[in-house]
Amino acid sequence: MCIFAVMKLDGLTYGRRLRPWGYLLVALAFWSLIILIACLFVGRRKEKCAALVEIASIYEIRMDGKTLLSFAPDTLVTPGVWVNRWWLFPSCRGNLATYEARKDEGISNKNMVGWLQERLERNDSTLQGLLHIQEETRYFLRKHTVREEGYELVAKHAERVQQKIDSIQEMNLYLEEAMQNKHAELVQKRDFCVIYRQGDKLMREPCRLVNQSGNQIRLQTERKKKPAETKAISLWPWTKHIDERIYLTQYGMEGYEACKQGNVTNRITVERVNENLLPKSDGFSLIYDEIGLFYAGYMKNGKREGEGEMRDSMGRIIRGLFSNDTLYYGTRTDSLGHYWGDMDKQGKANGHGVHLSAENLLYEGKWSNDQRDGFGISISPNSRMLAGEWLQDTFKGERLVYTSERIYGIDISRYQHEKGRKKFAINWGNLRIKHLGTLSKKRVEGEMDYPVSFVYIKATEGQSLVNQYYDADYSQARKHGIPVGSYHFFSTHIPADVQADLFLSNAHIQDGDFPPVLDVEPSDAKIERMGGAEAMWASIRAWLNIVERRTGRLPVLYINQRFVNKYLPYAPDVEEKYPVWIARYGKYKPDVKLVYWQLSPDGRVNGIQGKVDINVFNGYREEFNEFKESLRSKR
Repeated sequence: MCIFAVMKLDGLTYGRRLRPWGYLLVALAFWSLIILIACLFVGRRKEKCAALVEIASIYEIRMDGKTLLSFAPDTLVTPGVWVNRWWLFPSCRGNLATYEARKDEGISNKNMVGWLQERLERNDSTLQGLLHIQEETRYFLRKHTVREEGYELVAKHAERVQQKIDSIQEMNLYLEEAMQNKHAELVQKRDFCVIYRQGDKLMREPCRLVNQSGNQIRLQTERKKKPAETKAISLWPWTKHIDERIYLTQYGMEGYEACKQGNVTNRITVERVNENLLPKSDGFSLIYDEIGLFYAGYMKNGKREGEGEMRDSMGRIIRGLFSNDTLYYGTRTDSLGHYWGDMDKQGKANGHGVHLSAENLLYEGKWSNDQRDGFGISISPNSRMLAGEWLQDTFKGERLVYTSERIYGIDISRYQHEKGRKKFAINWGNLRIKHLGTLSKKRVEGEMDYPVSFVYIKATEGQSLVNQYYDADYSQARKHGIPVGSYHFFSTHIPADVQADLFLSNAHIQDGDFPPVLDVEPSDAKIERMGGAEAMWASIRAWLNIVERRTGRLPVLYINQRFVNKYLPYAPDVEEKYPVWIARYGKYKPDVKLVYWQLSPDGRVNGIQGKVDINVFNGYREEFNEFKESLRSKR
């Protein structure tokens, strides 16, 4: 049947056959009407149009056409939709539209030297933190042996830190070279990848950039095809941005915001594209509970097996490994930071794991019921390392094994010569440590029969008290080849210079002797009476300065663990400059850097009547010999 155009001319009616291009215009008008009606109902198709897009931004420094340095990609995961190339016709051919939420740095408009300088400064800041961590780990390794708990853990951490330091230092050399070369250029590349479902599989496919307007990006897959299970939608030609309702319909407001920030995990988001998939006995499955998606991953014989993602009771998403329907290893991120390591079936940290907090504090070690529990190390770029036992998320300290390899010493006063009216001599030729004290349980390996490797003798106290046994004990210690040191007992009501004069007038400090010691043990009441912590520290500083200046030796400060916790924070300069000797009678080693620590006040030593203070040098034989040698070289 022919189509005619009807016209009237001079009262006559004529019929004219429509030309071929007229058919095309009529068909186009008809098709436009169909597309227009379809677009009014596009919301019904949105859930079949969604995908995820990974945008990896990579910066490269090039010189003479060659890549000198390539930085790790900064990856953003954002929602995307399959779209038709032309809004009037179904023409997807693998075309995607997505929204890049982050702000483009506009590297082409920046001064390259300024950018490189900024990067160098950032690297230097990171490097300073790593060097601090390196020193902390080296200190631990110097003071321990491979047989001790935690040595291997700290050694591995130190190795990783060294690798990072080497990498940053090498990068800085390239950055400095680029800053000095006028032919160097900074290039920003972006790689795109779409993630979508195809049956039970998660597919990834590279894409090329078609065009970009502001934050709106158009892409096309390498194969120029879209998944068979999905549909494409038509965007109005006057639309300046992707309809955000597409995302809101598909992911919900919370998911949309997470996607825009790049914090959403790939698989969980992609699986939510098609929530009609039912759990399967084998292969990739989705399981839902009354709250929503509970598990996305592989199953075997109706049980979770292999890699998958689950939501725990706190709503945290855990990506992990399953065996026989039970999670045993995983990673998760929450408000406290990022954890990766062993887990129990509820998704709680249990076993060996690592946690990096938002403040860059790293803990590696044992966990139980989501709490640090057992041996572990904690370190950050601006804090000292804690290495030892943790109990219910609280650091307790390092619990050591006492063996014959350690270096033990004693400190004595008149109390080792007198008991009531009775007086006793010390048999210096028969000194052997036979017991480490009874105030705490200690892990002892082997027979407890240790030589006395050093001795400290009380010389003076206050402004006039002198130990009547000091001269004889000092002579005997040197005669029997035992390294010896002298200490003064601090008084809160005597001026520091008077106390220093008394000590220096009576103490012997010869070549090879251990450093002089100020024994500080005041009660809170005495500290209050002398004017408080600041007044006390002023007096202590004065004594230490006088003795250091007149002997050429850096004195040691003797304090107990309670004093460390309560008063040492008032004097960070003293803690930084002077070595400390700490009395701690519990089962844990003091958790500050020290030269020796006092294990107990009630040890037993052959050759001495009654109880004796037992001390341990912080290190082993090699370092002890170096310490003694340094005492000779400083005279």
